[in-house]
Amino acid sequence: MSTLSLRIQLEGGRVTKTIQFQPNTTVFDACKVIRDKFAEAVQGQPSEYGLFISDEQNQQGVWLEPGRTLGYYILHNQDTLEYRRKTRTLRVRMLDGAVKTILVDDSQPVSQLMVVICTKIGITNHEEYGLVREDNEAQNENLPDNKFGTLTLKRKIMEKDRDAKMESLRKKLKTDDEMNWVDVSRTLREQGIDEAETVLLRRRFFFSDQNIDSRDPVQLNLLYVQARDAILDGTHPVTQDKACEFAGIQVHIQFGPHNEAKHKTGFLDLKDFLPQSYVRTKGIEKKIFSEHRKHADLSEIDAKVLYTKTARELPTYGVTFFLVKEKMNGKNKLVPRLLGVTKDSVLRLDEHTKEILISWPLTTVRRWGASPNTFTLDFGDYANQYYSVQTTEAEQIVQLIAGYIDIILKKKQTKDHFGIEGDEGSTMVEESVAPSKATFLQHETNRMEQLNVESLAHPGIMRPYDGERPYMENEVQTVQYGAFVGQVNHAHQPPSPVVIQCFTKLRKFALVL
Repeated sequence: MSTLSLRIQLEGGRVTKTIQFQPNTTVFDACKVIRDKFAEAVQGQPSEYGLFISDEQNQQGVWLEPGRTLGYYILHNQDTLEYRRKTRTLRVRMLDGAVKTILVDDSQPVSQLMVVICTKIGITNHEEYGLVREDNEAQNENLPDNKFGTLTLKRKIMEKDRDAKMESLRKKLKTDDEMNWVDVSRTLREQGIDEAETVLLRRRFFFSDQNIDSRDPVQLNLLYVQARDAILDGTHPVTQDKACEFAGIQVHIQFGPHNEAKHKTGFLDLKDFLPQSYVRTKGIEKKIFSEHRKHADLSEIDAKVLYTKTARELPTYGVTFFLVKEKMNGKNKLVPRLLGVTKDSVLRLDEHTKEILISWPLTTVRRWGASPNTFTLDFGDYANQYYSVQTTEAEQIVQLIAGYIDIILKKKQTKDHFGIEGDEGSTMVEESVAPSKATFLQHETNRMEQLNVESLAHPGIMRPYDGERPYMENEVQTVQYGAFVGQVNHAHQPPSPVVIQCFTKLRKFALVL
């Protein structure tokens, strides 16, 4: 087997050496050889380093898995590999504007990094969150001459291929098509996310958010900000009265209880508290302050709980929207339509009002098909025919539906397992029966009952050859002592005549014999 000559360089290219390997050498063993060659230049633990293949621009690349062989990656002689540290920093921006810098393992897929990121922040249900690559001006403000970054340029190119009418409607409806979610199945480096880029942490799946209350202030604040932004930008259509109700709670959260001397007309910047369609409505600020007065006794935390609870009552809450095209009945024409996905259903909505037209339970989805331009759902016997639409976001729709199904299955497995999530006071009862070694496990919940005092002594079990028999319970009698007092007489009584006669007959019979 021919050897493989590879150029190995340390991070930054400060040292480069050519080392020969066998193609069947594992990446783990190759790292050991490299470490021996660069013993003086490499510091830190061996587990902190790995082999990395970068592209020509050094923006993207792939980490080599330790269990794979070098031949698996189809390397050629004089190919360059970088021996670099796996750990790196990641800048994560919260919805409230706070930016956290977290140390992560760059060789792990994003799905594994979400566990670390959410744990550092204080979020338990990491599977419901995702990272979004920002494409706003803030992400590119440091670029010279206000040039677009790679991500924004990519979006500009993609927008050329989109229908102008659909693009205008998409921006108006605030669909999820505009969200550039980070792929959880790949690493950050494979997607070109370097240390300088900031990603946005955002809830992607609305599954267990109804359990969030004042006991979880971190998630409560994130949920409040996300719900507030969705109401203000029109993602959730609301009536004017409902908009004033939300605005009144928001004013209380930001400025505290109502103060007649301070909170007067002109105090609020209405575009920060109302959807754009209601900003110029005459006298609406007075309505907001009227709602504001109702919450004087609430704390900031309780006001956020009230805001999120009220937001959950909206028909569009928890819906992820996609603008698609569907075929008109009886005509060979495609018209715009909204497709929605929630934790328990797939929705067909009006593209202007977001009114729900048809709802298919998620449990009725038998299969789906995705192509670059179409997405098809098969509901089995629940529907007479397939539902097929034209969209360029088919892969994103598939990821969302599959994500909800995965969460549902994980929650079901958790409940089937011993212990029920959310019941912190539950206990587990275990009984073992010998000699057959049978074990019985049972989930028990706490119940307030009267204490019964009983004896732990119970009858034993005898197991003779013909089956088990219980011991008999009875009292043990105490030992009794006694004495006989009196005179003992010895006497002799001669045998009776009848006895003598019988004895004589027996003797004569014996002599005859």
